[in-house]
Amino acid sequence: MKSFVTQLISGTSALPRARRRTPVLAALLAIMLAAGAAGADERRRIAGAIGGAASSPDAAALPALEAFPSLGRAMALARERGPDVVRARGSVGVAQASYAGARLSALDNPYLEVFVDRGLQGVTKDAAVQANLWLPLEVSGQRARRIDEADALVAWQKTLFEVTRFSAEGDAVRAYGAALVAGARVRTLEGIVRDAGAEAEVYRQRREAGDATLQEEKLASMEHARYLVMLQESRADLTRALVDLARATGRMFEPPDSTSAMPPVPGEMYGEAGAARLADTSPHVAASTREASFYARAGQRAAIEAHPPVNLIVTAGRGDLGEPRFGGGLSWTFPVARRKQAEVARADAERARALAEAEVKRRLVVQGLSGLELERAEVRRAREVIDTAALPAAQASADAAIATKAAGKGEMLLVLTTRRDLELLRLRRLELIAREWSILGDIVAWTGELP
Repeated sequence: MKSFVTQLISGTSALPRARRRTPVLAALLAIMLAAGAAGADERRRIAGAIGGAASSPDAAALPALEAFPSLGRAMALARERGPDVVRARGSVGVAQASYAGARLSALDNPYLEVFVDRGLQGVTKDAAVQANLWLPLEVSGQRARRIDEADALVAWQKTLFEVTRFSAEGDAVRAYGAALVAGARVRTLEGIVRDAGAEAEVYRQRREAGDATLQEEKLASMEHARYLVMLQESRADLTRALVDLARATGRMFEPPDSTSAMPPVPGEMYGEAGAARLADTSPHVAASTREASFYARAGQRAAIEAHPPVNLIVTAGRGDLGEPRFGGGLSWTFPVARRKQAEVARADAERARALAEAEVKRRLVVQGLSGLELERAEVRRAREVIDTAALPAAQASADAAIATKAAGKGEMLLVLTTRRDLELLRLRRLELIAREWSILGDIVAWTGELP
């Protein structure tokens, strides 16, 4: 298909042949050459905006931009380097540190007390000295309960770590798709801006030659300015998407070149039964289940610690006549008034809450996956309508409007309207692709894998 500018010039019949070909075509040739050179600069503009400081004195301190990654590499980087993943990995280490106290000996810190007394008025010959050494010993299984609680805490934090990895992969997928779509939108609008700029210049030349009105010239200039604004907005969107991808992966990447923005083709749908199976093994559900297990162990530990350690007492001293004395005994506390009631009650309440959350999460996983699959299918059907019906019809309408205007029978406003409809459809198609990427990211956040 000939471009609008070519058809417009070749179909102009109102001007004499010399006026048609010589000044206008010469201007058009100069414009197209300048637009081609500008297009190459525009394609490098985003990369220059991100790494534009490379020529500054502080360039050595900036991270080098890497080539735009594959989807699998982006997910792998997010799984290991995402900020939330790093934080969750540290939480696992904090939980494992609880073993330092849980595995201590059942023998507690010894306690020594010394008494010295002497009778008055010469009743006793010398001072009596007595030392009591108390050795607290846990005999109710407190150490085993502490270790069980630490095991449950570590298991819970490891599951939360896996959940965080799933979420990080989902964020990476969404940012990856947003970067691809933004790059495609920038490339699309760059071509539109070049054509619109060339068209505006042609109308300026035609108005100077007396073959176009001032209104037609201003309409073409307005259209060019409108697409310039859209292009700048799209470049800002691309920069934001690349920053989001860097936040998710810990790496800075160059803008995508000509990579297809299409998301992976969906495989077999989960269905309600498949979603239910995934929910049963989902770490989202397991995290709440293991949280409930942790609080159950915490309650058991608190209940058993209501029984204080038994104290073994070793006594040694000297009587008032100087004779040595030795003895021993036991002491223990009866847990009658205070038995850690508050700690046990709080642990039971937390356990009940976690179990309720696990049931809710199980339902959310099933409903969420089923709904996301249906939504993705509807979005794909909408995009197929644009590809098979809307875009061909809009393209044919734009071609007809351009041909009519070139023949001197149509209006410039009709040409601009049909072209706007065509470009809006193309941009709407990209919006549907971006929505499908967002859905895909949500599915990955639930399942940890591409469907």
